Amino acid sequence: MAGIRAAVTFTNNLDGMVTNILLGAIKGQNLAGERLLALSAAEVPEAVGTLAEKGTVVHAENLGDETLVVYDEVYAARWHEDGELVDNLGRHYLGNANFQGGRKSHYLSDPALQNKDELLAKVATEAKRGL
Repeated sequence: MAGIRAAVTFTNNLDGMVTNILLGAIKGQNLAGERLLALSAAEVPEAVGTLAEKGTVVHAENLGDETLVVYDEVYAARWHEDGELVDNLGRHYLGNANFQGGRKSHYLSDPALQNKDELLAKVATEAKRGL
């Protein structure tokens, strides 16, 4: 019986592939941040005004960095949380402000939670492109 022998050399670039996947995930993370900013813009209490204009995304640049969606105004966190409050003069505020036209508190966390599958899919899609 005659045999056939073959030498096969397998080379890979696993390190490069992993790097590309991680870079894709960072890109997806940043795209998800941009999408969350757009989703939150529909709910931020001021449709036109200071708060709406202060929404930005701080992009992640390196692995481990966070992508941040920021509304940089002194009252942004207060309006986002809009809970019960007693101010430094002892005035009591019950919260639950009546923002107009579908605008509301939790304008950032609600869209993030309601659209988490879409936002995660952006990250996954870009990570897969790194393969």
